[in-house]
Amino acid sequence: MLTAALTACTATTARREKSARDAAEFYLKRATEMKAQIKHIADVACMSSTIEFTVVLDSLYRQDVFEVLNAMQSDKKPYTITIERLKRKRSLNANNYMWQLCQKIGEKIGATKETVYRKNIREVGSFETVELISAGAARFIRSWESNGLGWVAEPISERGGYMTVIAYYGSSSYDTAEMSRLVEAVVEEAKALGVETMTPLELDRLKAAWKGS
Repeated sequence: MLTAALTACTATTARREKSARDAAEFYLKRATEMKAQIKHIADVACMSSTIEFTVVLDSLYRQDVFEVLNAMQSDKKPYTITIERLKRKRSLNANNYMWQLCQKIGEKIGATKETVYRKNIREVGSFETVELISAGAARFIRSWESNGLGWVAEPISERGGYMTVIAYYGSSSYDTAEMSRLVEAVVEEAKALGVETMTPLELDRLKAAWKGS
């Protein structure tokens, strides 16, 4: 009887250990997907070869983050932490309104809404200037523009075997301020063509929604 009890106890312990390992593995697999907003950082100290500090996190998925951090403590693999400035997401309503106006502008000037959109991306959108070896410029442009409709890349100069390319980001990557600038430009173009737009009060409300989104 004692042997049977010990066997059962051992089996139960083994199952619990396996369950714990499975849970740890599950949460470690999710570690690359976990994000949490930093509430504040405290107790920053420079040691001889390290920097130690306390981070207080605010997350919608508190339990998941807790489990991931616990699992990481027992895992011997190295991990990295990336800290980025929080960007407010643009309002979907603002995005829809921008496309509605692009459609109406296009009807006025005989162009597609996509053409109107890309024109405004060029005029007020965020961009980078990149210097490339001329032979690789075409490949870079194809790769950049494969990201989406608003991701426009165009050569602007070439000298000594190098080409300078201006690469515009598509609005899918915009934060609230960038999206606000794009919509305002489209609204002004629409007004100039006699297209009815939101009233100033409605636009103010839309901007307020961007800030609070």
